[in-house]
Amino acid sequence: MQGPAGDNPPALPVLAKKMSPVSDNPQDGMADAAALPDDIPPSLTVNPPFTDHARPGDTEGSDPLSEMERLIAAGEREQAIAHAEGVAAARDEEGWSAGLLSSLAHCLIDLGEPARASGLLEPMMAAGQANARALTVLARAMSLEGRHQEALAALNEASFLNGRSAEVLLALGAARMAAEDTARAIADFERVLRIATDETESDMHARAEAHFRLGETWASLDETERAARHYRAAQADDPVDRRGAAIRLAELEAQPAPVKASAAYVRALFDGYAPRYDGHMTGTLAYRGPELLAAAAEAAEGFSVSGPYDAIDLGCGTGLSGAAFKRHCAALTGVDLSPRMCAAAEASGFYTKVIAGELVATLEKEHGPFGLAIACDTVIYLGDLAPLFGALAATLTPQGWFVFSTERSDGTSDEAMSRGFEIGPTRRFRHTEAYLRELAESHGFEVSSLDVEVLRTEKRVPVESFVCVMRRGAERG
Repeated sequence: MQGPAGDNPPALPVLAKKMSPVSDNPQDGMADAAALPDDIPPSLTVNPPFTDHARPGDTEGSDPLSEMERLIAAGEREQAIAHAEGVAAARDEEGWSAGLLSSLAHCLIDLGEPARASGLLEPMMAAGQANARALTVLARAMSLEGRHQEALAALNEASFLNGRSAEVLLALGAARMAAEDTARAIADFERVLRIATDETESDMHARAEAHFRLGETWASLDETERAARHYRAAQADDPVDRRGAAIRLAELEAQPAPVKASAAYVRALFDGYAPRYDGHMTGTLAYRGPELLAAAAEAAEGFSVSGPYDAIDLGCGTGLSGAAFKRHCAALTGVDLSPRMCAAAEASGFYTKVIAGELVATLEKEHGPFGLAIACDTVIYLGDLAPLFGALAATLTPQGWFVFSTERSDGTSDEAMSRGFEIGPTRRFRHTEAYLRELAESHGFEVSSLDVEVLRTEKRVPVESFVCVMRRGAERG
């Protein structure tokens, strides 16, 4: 999973939000699951559709949303856009619901096409047929286009249709924050806390989101005590920490830094990023991590002559590392937390199999043995690397290779000096050279090379990273 970075990295992670099914009657508001429109099967009532309970392959079928996901996973961007617009054009003839079009528009936003998403939903709004869900998705697209006042108007209309919808109020608060209407944004988030009082999954999700956004708002106003209180409340309602509240609390020095980002946070972040990942990384960010890792491995004595390898790509993302290392692999297993990334990796054709799961747990389950492990821009979501090195020491063959990258820490902060890693300004982990060398020695790895390279730019600034090639000792521990 080569980590997302941007010219303007998002302050909030892109969340895999539960998408409540909606009736075509705008007055109906949010319907329950029993009223799900026929054109959205139960397995696709989330956006993105792939979750812990719906893995790649589980949603195959002929329904429009499954086809959209198939095209996205296969990297068929233009076909996916055309498919969404074709479904919208055939809405009256086919009877597709507003809920389906909202989901397709959400997918277009994930593809980085907010204007096309608006184009799907604005005709419904003009005809008075858009329900609260459609207006909320439309407002998100408009905001991304810079049409903030129009987004606010759409959300105000959505609030008239369903003024007790937590989703609408959260979106309205976010739009007001973008318009620098901070006081009313806070009021919107606080209202969510007043109406989402049950211990149902949906209410807990809404409260966690509202608390997190209030934490972000108060932190931006330098009200750290208030911000910390809301981040802790977000953790209480969302123990798996999909939003990364633990990292925010560490930034406020309100609690010790975590040793890794939560799996749920990383999964949600990358599920939303997957559809535009390749173009953004290789284009906007001038990303060349897989190529640099492959070149470093090939320069290591004995690497090219010892292959091809049974290999594992830890954090495979959409398959960029698979493309760079495929010629050295007899078999290649991909592992990623994000099911949407896994779907794209499967579609790439570079992998023998792809597993949606956590890295260390997967290594312990798969056993190997593997002759090569690759982790390109993956361990930036892990601070403490000892569990990973321990699992690799037990899984790699004698003389097996571990090739990986991580962002470079200069080791001058108190955190880096005491632990060997720190949370950087982009809320990813950075490691010190001394820490990496100590881990290698303690787990029986020889350092073949450990060089500083620039894998990408961020806000037009080069991001220095370590490109590491290590080899397991002759005896497996």
